[in-house]
Amino acid sequence: MAVRLLALDGGAALAASGAEGSPPAPLSVAGQVDVALWPAVTLLADPENQFDAATVARQPERFGRPTGVPGNLGRRDETVWLRARLVVADPGPAHRILEIDYPPLNRVDLHLLRDGRVVSHQVLGNQLRGSERPLASRTHAAPLTLAAGEHEVLLRVQTLSSTVLPITMRTEASFTAYESRVQLVQGLLFGVALCMLMYSVLHWLNLRDGVFGLYALLLVGNMVFMLSYFGIGPQWLWPEWPALSMQVAPLGALLAVAAGAPFMDSTLAAREVSPLASRLLRGMAGAALLVFAANVIGVLGYRSTQTLVTLLGVSAQLVVLPVAYSRVRRGERTALIILAGWIVYLIGALGMAGLLRGQVEPGFWTQHVYPFAVMFEMTAWMAVLGLRVQRIHRNADRMQLEAEAQRRLAETDVLTGLPNRRGLQGHLDQALRRSGPRRMTALYLLDLDGFKPVNDRYGHDVGDALLVAVGERLRAQLRGADLVARLGGDEFVVLAEGLEDDAAALTLGRKLLAAVDRPFEAAGQHCEVGLTVGYAIAPLDGDNAGDLLKRADAAMYAGKQAGKRRVMRGGRSMAAA
Repeated sequence: MAVRLLALDGGAALAASGAEGSPPAPLSVAGQVDVALWPAVTLLADPENQFDAATVARQPERFGRPTGVPGNLGRRDETVWLRARLVVADPGPAHRILEIDYPPLNRVDLHLLRDGRVVSHQVLGNQLRGSERPLASRTHAAPLTLAAGEHEVLLRVQTLSSTVLPITMRTEASFTAYESRVQLVQGLLFGVALCMLMYSVLHWLNLRDGVFGLYALLLVGNMVFMLSYFGIGPQWLWPEWPALSMQVAPLGALLAVAAGAPFMDSTLAAREVSPLASRLLRGMAGAALLVFAANVIGVLGYRSTQTLVTLLGVSAQLVVLPVAYSRVRRGERTALIILAGWIVYLIGALGMAGLLRGQVEPGFWTQHVYPFAVMFEMTAWMAVLGLRVQRIHRNADRMQLEAEAQRRLAETDVLTGLPNRRGLQGHLDQALRRSGPRRMTALYLLDLDGFKPVNDRYGHDVGDALLVAVGERLRAQLRGADLVARLGGDEFVVLAEGLEDDAAALTLGRKLLAAVDRPFEAAGQHCEVGLTVGYAIAPLDGDNAGDLLKRADAAMYAGKQAGKRRVMRGGRSMAAA
């Protein structure tokens, strides 16, 4: 866009932009619901920022037609003046709302001219408190009453942000409907974002996985940026603190970079692919936090912070892109999802960059392509977190299975596969807690008679095979809920619960004795052994494991002394059977 200096009022200069030629025709307002002002706009640049409305109003010939993209002047350091002619053909006054749908603008002075004179002045911009604005709206909006005839709108725009100027004259009903649609879309976006935030925070608290915390911070940073950029925050959250509007947006973007870089490092396991990339990502996160702090304490201004956050964000993506590509080539689903999210985000970021640089015409979709792209990216990364949750659960299940296997190994006799002393103890404690006068538990201590001669004669292989066979035969005599355990050597234990009386316990003991009396075939050898059984009953003979074991052991020893191959009960008195 061409810029030239013009002499005005005693040597002062105004910079007029645009082409020479006749001014555009005035726009008709009457009968129109929405009227875009840009076709009627002429422009005058004020690089020295030294002119007032009265001076500029007297110099319509100094304005020129803007070139380039309609409604978008891009980044400009100077103040600009915009002028547009309107005509009301109806006899009655026309009530309209002038809206500039770009909330980041800092200050806009709206002057209404009639016959070259300023008849009204209203101030718009995000530097105003909500109570100071002509309308407490998301965008910069002011009501105008236009009498029949010709009018001029004169706008003075000063901003550190890009000079994006989608200016529309709307009826009150149209303004309300348009803002309702925009805020509905914004509400849906932020509603989805809040659900994602709750998901990530709850998983962070439950799983103690820092990646979910990083995602939550990343999401908060993006939400804060969009709350400020689209005017939702100044309208609803901090209407009386306009200074936040100049600070919150870049700080939100910095927070997103500070969390996003280590998030990518962790989810892609960048260190495994490139330790240098991992260090760079962590360094960029630290740099983003330093810039954050410098902005908060006032060392860095808005534009410097905006430049640095853009540089850090782009650099982080360039660093992690080769890592993601390497993971995708290996067929990793996580990296593929991240890459898909980046592609969509890149489209949105390019659209936003084009808008801020004056290369894209502002409109609903061009202004919302970035938040939609961000939400797609956040959704993609939410899918990555879902895969991470699945992996965490699989790892937890595997660890649980391994722990269970270790526990079973510690509680199992290696030779016979029966529970050992430790395994018996847990079952016995549970059985005793369930015992009662009508639900008795019997504990049998069994010792083989004649095992040592067999072992000495045929060797340990036959002896081991015989012990396995004895365990299987004992287990075959029991109900499904009963237990056979091996204490070591040729000693076994049988635990039976739910017995009605002591006679039932004696019957089971005799059944075990008879089962072992039959010959065995062990490792090809014909073997004969006997069994001596001592038992005790809970709660009749004791109500704890120690007492029952002692009495069963004493009964078994008494059975050995009495001639072996018999069943003896241990209690206050012992009866042979």
